[in-house]
Amino acid sequence: ALALVRVGKLRDVLTELKDAGEREVLSGIKAVLREQMPPAEAGPNGEEKAPLAERLRVLEADEFLALMQRQYKVLAVIVSRFANVHGLICAVLKAQEEGGEDIEEHDQSEETARESAGKLIVASEEVLDHICYTGHQRCARLIEVRKRRSTHLSLGEFSALFDATVDFVAGTERMCGNRKEKVLRLTMVEQSKAFLDALHESNVSKLTMLLDAERWVQVDVPEQIQRLVHDCIRPGSGWKTEGGMRSAAQAGGGGTEKHLELEGEKYYVVGVLTAVLKMLSDYVGCAVQLPTLGAGIVDRIYALVKVFRDRSCRLVLGAEAMTKAGLKTITAKHLALSAQAQVFLSRFLPLIKTTLSRVLPLRQQVLLAELDKLVGDLQEHEQELYNKLVSIMRERVDYHCRALAEEDWNSSLEGEHAGLYMRSLIKELQNLVRVLASTLDRQVVQQIIRQIAQMASKRLVEHYAKLPFSTAASQHRVAADISVLSSTFHSLEGFKIESQDLHQLTSFCQSLPEFRG
Repeated sequence: ALALVRVGKLRDVLTELKDAGEREVLSGIKAVLREQMPPAEAGPNGEEKAPLAERLRVLEADEFLALMQRQYKVLAVIVSRFANVHGLICAVLKAQEEGGEDIEEHDQSEETARESAGKLIVASEEVLDHICYTGHQRCARLIEVRKRRSTHLSLGEFSALFDATVDFVAGTERMCGNRKEKVLRLTMVEQSKAFLDALHESNVSKLTMLLDAERWVQVDVPEQIQRLVHDCIRPGSGWKTEGGMRSAAQAGGGGTEKHLELEGEKYYVVGVLTAVLKMLSDYVGCAVQLPTLGAGIVDRIYALVKVFRDRSCRLVLGAEAMTKAGLKTITAKHLALSAQAQVFLSRFLPLIKTTLSRVLPLRQQVLLAELDKLVGDLQEHEQELYNKLVSIMRERVDYHCRALAEEDWNSSLEGEHAGLYMRSLIKELQNLVRVLASTLDRQVVQQIIRQIAQMASKRLVEHYAKLPFSTAASQHRVAADISVLSSTFHSLEGFKIESQDLHQLTSFCQSLPEFRG
């Protein structure tokens, strides 16, 4: 290098070095392809029947990963060697400059011109950049050929290729003085986005199908689903091993539990919710393993849960499950299990938000506020389901009171404590409380019972107000019905209603002539 500097031939040699480096990169890539690819069938004239692109597309994910890892290893050695040459040239040029010697070049016209060491160093850098760029570009072409296959890989398979590529890019950039090489990096970023798009499209399609087929019955919770929930809110080093979260979701074995646990609370689940949790774990896994996808992941989580919320609303509250899944009717149990799903997700999303805030760049964390809005939507739907339960009991009150005018209020109850309409109403109330208590949180059931008591008090008074109750017998008869209903509400085990919840019924009874003063 010193001699080339002194005779002014360094720039010519750099041009030759550039061409030699490009040839070595291309030769190295072809050698790896011959070594790693299965031999192609030969045609009648000795030519290969299947083009290289076609042969690359049919490789399995692990085979293509092994091929690219080998390419990266070979290219890293080549780039490292030329980086050493560049370092030597820079050292010589700087030494010459510091020693005060002229650095000259002679062209064909024998004109001489002083060239600064800085310009020759830049020329050497350009040679190294070109060699590195050539390797990146050719690798990008190999990856681009398999774009359609890559978007349908598992998260573990795709992240393995992504990590290997990013490590190679970062390593060669360091060899080149930390100058950014965009072509291969951009290829992986684009394929990451395509991977996320394909994953989301598949998830939405699958979720829609599962929702339409859901019969809203409780299912046992596989152990791997419980692990997914735990890993989503407390991601550890295991995310980067054994194929990531999708492997955990697909792993067989393990027992089942009656409940899904979250932060010490237990929830009953329906089958479609377990599918949603697998999908959400994929998105959280993408955030951890493919950090360039940050903003897109938040959008997909929002969109997926919104599909679940909106469609389950139509299926259960709107009763579309009767036509979609063939349900005969929408029962209180269906409503309660649907509400449990909304409750679980409304408490799960803030924990996912915390996980994402640890892995997303600070500038993208503002997007997480969208998840807060989604939590509000889920809680609103949850309350609508509870209101529907009260509405069902309102309909039952009206149904059992439809023939009150035809009752013989002056007759005795013949050993019964209340009239048939009241006994039927109380039986349905007790059945409803039993269903809700077996599914929902006790405080929620308490709230619903009080709302039902307030509603029943108001509706019964409205029905009673249409009747004369002119005799003492009729007044004692209706008072007995009211007393039995009140006793039933107050005797519900584990639940308590306040005196004001039945205030309208009590006031009505006290207003009857037989019970005044």
